[in-house]
Amino acid sequence: MIQRTFIIILFINFLLFLGVIGVRNALSKEDSVGSPPINRILFIITKLLFLVPWIFSFTGALRSELLPEYFSYKLAWIGIALIIVGFVIEIAGYISLGIYTRFGLPTSESKLITNGIFKYCRHPMYLGLFIMIIGVTLYFPHWIAIVCCIVTIFLHHKVALAEEKYMANVFGKDWEEYKKESKMYLLW
Repeated sequence: MIQRTFIIILFINFLLFLGVIGVRNALSKEDSVGSPPINRILFIITKLLFLVPWIFSFTGALRSELLPEYFSYKLAWIGIALIIVGFVIEIAGYISLGIYTRFGLPTSESKLITNGIFKYCRHPMYLGLFIMIIGVTLYFPHWIAIVCCIVTIFLHHKVALAEEKYMANVFGKDWEEYKKESKMYLLW
């Protein structure tokens, strides 16, 4: 029962987090929607596929009879721990980016952020997303959730690579220096 409560609370908090980004950007007149760094349709699919395992897990948390028969309490706890870790990394990335948070490549003035969590990781928000979706998939390990997890990580990595190319073009030498000092995803 407590696991189900955790999943519900985490899902609601994640939706609130996305809402805060949107409201903050609307109030500050910031454009939070940039241009897609990969094919527009694939970019939208990456965002939607991330939600599928969340919806499965949320639904399973609301109605336990919908959980797969191979549901594991041990895997669920590991999943919840990963979701929390990923969410903390995601929030740290958001705080460090501040007004420069975008869904896609910036279409207006931007700044190279190299402080906070970005000092150690060039893509903390993607790292947080990867850890969260793995955690959500461990909570609800249905084959559809597993496929969505794999495709989401693969496509978001392609987005990160496209963003790196963009950053190299925009920030040149500063980007190359920063790239030498930080890892793409914290450990690699």
